Amino acid sequence: MESRTGTVRGEGPDWSPAAFEAVFLEHYARTVGLLHRILGDRARAEEIASDAFLKLYQQPSAPDLYWNVGGWLYRTACRMGIDALRAANRRRAREPEAGERLAGASAVAGPLEDVLRAERAGNVREALAKLKPVQAQVLTLRACGLSYKELAGSLGVQPGSVGQLLARAEVAFEKAYRRLENRPRHG
Repeated sequence: MESRTGTVRGEGPDWSPAAFEAVFLEHYARTVGLLHRILGDRARAEEIASDAFLKLYQQPSAPDLYWNVGGWLYRTACRMGIDALRAANRRRAREPEAGERLAGASAVAGPLEDVLRAERAGNVREALAKLKPVQAQVLTLRACGLSYKELAGSLGVQPGSVGQLLARAEVAFEKAYRRLENRPRHG
């Protein structure tokens, strides 16, 4: 049986160079954008996006994959980004002094708004890391502009359940974010 890539399905990757390049060109910018929103670091987002595309390329033939390559790719990249975010949070928790020095060294001198914006962005990322993976994914993908239909395809859920999933994720995020805002400040 032929896949959308025009090759016969078998064991291992079956991407033709042209087909993979077309998928890459279509989805790379959005994948990097998604990861940049999660991580707040463009270079790290590009690195993880490359890893996600490599993972896609290495996928053995799967019937579901070909009808929703974008969904598979965004879901995989989102999981990889959240995993990287969680790993960074664990690292910071284990190495608080090093994390504080790093944060101090990378602090941008400037208006109060820049400092507050950076703090809010850090709190958003930390709150996302505390959510269930599917909740963090649905919020991040929605913030990147995916429609309910695209969310359903990316997350592998029924379109009718996206609203409820999104609502629950928003409530969980708000609780996590408020806890972070109300924690005592060190300084």
